[in-house]
Amino acid sequence: MEQVGTIQVRGYNLERTLSAIRSNGPSTTTQLTQVTGLSRPSVNSLMTELIGLGWVEVIEPVLDGQGGRPPQRFAFRSGAGLLLGLDIGVHRATALLTDLSGTVLQEREVAVAPDLLPPERLAVVDRTIAEVLAEHGRSAKEVWSVGAAVTGPVDAAGRTSLFSPLPAWTDVDLVAHLGATFDCPILVENDVKLALLAEHEWGVAKSARDIVYILAGLRTGAAAFVNGDLVKGHAGAAGEIGRLPVVRWHKAIGILQGDRVVADAADDAAAAAATFDLARRGDADARRLVRQYARAVATGASALVLTLDPEVVVLGGGNTPWSELWVPEFSAMVGRSVIRMPEVRVSTLGSDHVARGAIKLAMDQIVVTHLTGGVRPAHPQGVSGAKAEPMLG
Repeated sequence: MEQVGTIQVRGYNLERTLSAIRSNGPSTTTQLTQVTGLSRPSVNSLMTELIGLGWVEVIEPVLDGQGGRPPQRFAFRSGAGLLLGLDIGVHRATALLTDLSGTVLQEREVAVAPDLLPPERLAVVDRTIAEVLAEHGRSAKEVWSVGAAVTGPVDAAGRTSLFSPLPAWTDVDLVAHLGATFDCPILVENDVKLALLAEHEWGVAKSARDIVYILAGLRTGAAAFVNGDLVKGHAGAAGEIGRLPVVRWHKAIGILQGDRVVADAADDAAAAAATFDLARRGDADARRLVRQYARAVATGASALVLTLDPEVVVLGGGNTPWSELWVPEFSAMVGRSVIRMPEVRVSTLGSDHVARGAIKLAMDQIVVTHLTGGVRPAHPQGVSGAKAEPMLG
């Protein structure tokens, strides 16, 4: 136990130092001691280890021509490896290839039929992965970590054994399937939870620690941060409040499908967009449907706000481009239902927000695997997913 504790403390300090370099850019030893609060000898020792692991490189000082020699600086080697983020949804599959800092290098999105069975859906995912790697001229061996998003509660083994909107997906072992291609950590998590991770890392929730995230699109779902930690629950089902019929989330998107709109719409997304567009042009019936939709989403959101008392509620998903039409009604209803009204923020991330959350999941996992020998640091960042084996090599 003492050895594990030492590894955790060392891993936490490595993670802390690396995070300082990633956040602040090339830094000197003096700057790192100020930011981390660690002693100079400790920082020097940690930097030696980070350089040896390939995470950090030394930027040699340039003489200033006045007899002085600037100190060395240390920079994060974001190009040392690749991360892969996957979003395996009902209607599409997305693959995102980034460097170690999360900068997008290649992206591909493919539409899929909602009734596609696992063998065909996995074949689409495999082709999409192969295409993004080939388009960037890289191989699977260069990927340091893979994060994947699926719909439904994800358990500790990375499986949606309780239920999933994906047909026959509860029996799929995605970690094992991807493991045939990648010799690196592979983590699977619920798509709404990963959308929240993306918001916390790159979006409107970046500074918050207590967050309720509402996905408002073809599906309505929720995820939460409490004191900076992603809430998963005992079996990964935390946030599935939409399963309660009284919440009406399972019918929310259907509210937007008035008879007049559906007649001309190709699918659910088109019907919703048509209703929002009519409402934007002042159509009274469409505006009534939009208000009803906002109230349906607000019902579940109010229950979560009362339960968790978040600092902020973030709204994301496919219906946010029309936020000016329904968010005021949503906020008003939540405000009438709760004790303390949190700030409501609308996501500014694009349609790849779930895949970006998968990148964040992969990013955090390589820190654990590389810096702590697979032992999560004593002060974790609150990210969890499928258990992965330490990277080989």
